[in-house]
Amino acid sequence: MLSRTCKYAIQAMIFIASLNTEEPVLAKQIAGALSIPREFLNKVMQRLVKAGFLVSVKGPGGGFLLAKDPKDITVFDIVKAIDGVEWFDSCLLRVGRCDEANPCVVHEFWVKIRNQVRAILDHESLADLVKELRNGKRVLQFAEDFILLKKIKTQMGIN
Repeated sequence: MLSRTCKYAIQAMIFIASLNTEEPVLAKQIAGALSIPREFLNKVMQRLVKAGFLVSVKGPGGGFLLAKDPKDITVFDIVKAIDGVEWFDSCLLRVGRCDEANPCVVHEFWVKIRNQVRAILDHESLADLVKELRNGKRVLQFAEDFILLKKIKTQMGIN
């Protein structure tokens, strides 16, 4: 369902939001902590900046900061910016769309699933995910060999 780019974008946004810092976060920190290839992550970060979710700070001490409050960014916002919403309009069996007047055999079933997925993604904000991460209800996969892992987890408020 979600592209690799979108998955990395969501992970990076959760990571930055969970640090709860006013200091810019370096792309190499994000890439190292989450095992995302740095060149690929740089492209993802550029897309998030262009979409208005991040601010890029140039120069020494530069990096990335959230452009909005984490409670004002939903997972669906990120999905929409990175992958678009075509998946939520497409037919499961046909190329293109089907509709109530000319439904495919799974149309009603597929519409319900799409609407449920969209509602869930649109309901979950970065703030919600960070809160559940800190409470141990969600997990963000870290690179085990990341040198600053213990420090980052402490800064995030998780063990």
